[in-house]
Amino acid sequence: MDRTMQTETNRRGFTQHFVERRLLKLSDLQKEARDAGLDHKYLYRVYIPEYPKPEFQVSLLKHDTTGSGLEGIREDGGFRDPYGGSLIWWSLAVGPEEMKDAELRLLEKTFPDQTEEEAAEQQNFLWRFATSPAFLETSRLGSYRFTFPLEEVLTAYRDQYCCGAQPVMRMHRTVLYTQEVMHVVLVHSPANEEFSRLPLLSDDPDAVCVYRDGRFIWRPEAMCASHRYKLIHRHQTRQMDAWSIDPQFYVWDHVAVALHVGQNQMLKFNLDQLRTNLKFCQPDVVNYGSNGEDPDDFDGAKRKVKRLWPAWSGPLEMQSSLKQSLTVSDVQLVLVGWPGVGKSSSGNTILGRTAFRTSSGPNSGGTRCCLQRATIFSREVTIIDTPGLSAPSDPEVRKEIFRCINLSAPAAHAVLLVLRLDFTTRAEETVELMEEMFGRNVWSRTLILFTHQDRAEPHIQNQLQSNGAELKELLLEKVDGYQVLNNQPDHQDPQQVWDLLHEVTKRLSEQK
Repeated sequence: MDRTMQTETNRRGFTQHFVERRLLKLSDLQKEARDAGLDHKYLYRVYIPEYPKPEFQVSLLKHDTTGSGLEGIREDGGFRDPYGGSLIWWSLAVGPEEMKDAELRLLEKTFPDQTEEEAAEQQNFLWRFATSPAFLETSRLGSYRFTFPLEEVLTAYRDQYCCGAQPVMRMHRTVLYTQEVMHVVLVHSPANEEFSRLPLLSDDPDAVCVYRDGRFIWRPEAMCASHRYKLIHRHQTRQMDAWSIDPQFYVWDHVAVALHVGQNQMLKFNLDQLRTNLKFCQPDVVNYGSNGEDPDDFDGAKRKVKRLWPAWSGPLEMQSSLKQSLTVSDVQLVLVGWPGVGKSSSGNTILGRTAFRTSSGPNSGGTRCCLQRATIFSREVTIIDTPGLSAPSDPEVRKEIFRCINLSAPAAHAVLLVLRLDFTTRAEETVELMEEMFGRNVWSRTLILFTHQDRAEPHIQNQLQSNGAELKELLLEKVDGYQVLNNQPDHQDPQQVWDLLHEVTKRLSEQK
């Protein structure tokens, strides 16, 4: 019975088929399903375009939860099965570094004689195939994601459930849903003989998943749920590429790690560990973890997390996509605006120090740019403060602006158009001058930045409705959305800076 496909319905009402005691490759899973007479919509498809099968070395685990689940984790100081069961479920978390490393290994394996020049010309391609929910920044299980180093999780489990001994890892089962294939690794105490019938997780070089040197080695066979690219081997230049194709649907696979703790038991962490490893993630289009609970939006999540960790001074970060992380590294921000709108103050707020002279400074109002750099939230950020829009028609001013921009090339740049709603804003003239300086395509890289706002966002919306009709038209026609900075010296809020940089990198990545 252990080696035949079985069917059951889980707690959420989903029908699943599974094979005990093995982590099956897709070819073996297809054979098991056919032998069981299973009629499956996606598993047997054969006209799937060529796609990569890399090896990921994963040292991170993720655990997604809802708003109410977050409340419980904070109150309990740890994780447990919300249904009272004996397993705590995690998934492998593949980040940008793991993606880059896997791509490099795949290239070295495919083109062992690739030269340094050819390697330098190789464009990132693997992230284009990482489109299954296993790799997405969105979540099907809730708006909050804990991403822990694997070592921290296993150490906590060892100390709390194994009396200091190393935990045991076994092959639990392979589960087949409608489009999802889940390989389950079971972790348990060596003193627990309940699972001795399950095979140990081996170090087979051809296995779907093994554990080695403190990391899971995962060899996915289906990175895409919807195949929109075909893998191309350019043998002449020893490179790989992704060609866009019409969508083809297939199964996708991932690895789940189930920690056995016993019924209603908990895996505890200190509160700082929990908050350090917490991020917000947008809900996926498929959402089966909420049990009727509406997912939180980002603003609501920020308020909730601040309430649960009131002494924490850092921002709540939003989970970034692999594309965003891999295609936009360093950024440069070009501050543009009329004199007196808080342009230089905005640069100081972003940098967290007084780097630019403000309009009240002794040397303000000049015709030269000022360039400053800093590492902000692990990202190299260059800020270019430009002369005020009062004299942009001066060709020397335009030359100076582009000189500064070119100084920090090749980093992608975004233009921050700084505005104040309580100033009389010359919207039409602003549009003309922006396009004169940067060209008509400037708006795809422009983000409007409202300053001097120490009130909530609805106040800005009200002002736009009441006395900002011309400005609102500019927003709707030229720029999609805006950000807000409170530049008051006594207002230290890293969240607003993180929100701004996240929005900038997201927009730049969309242009790749």
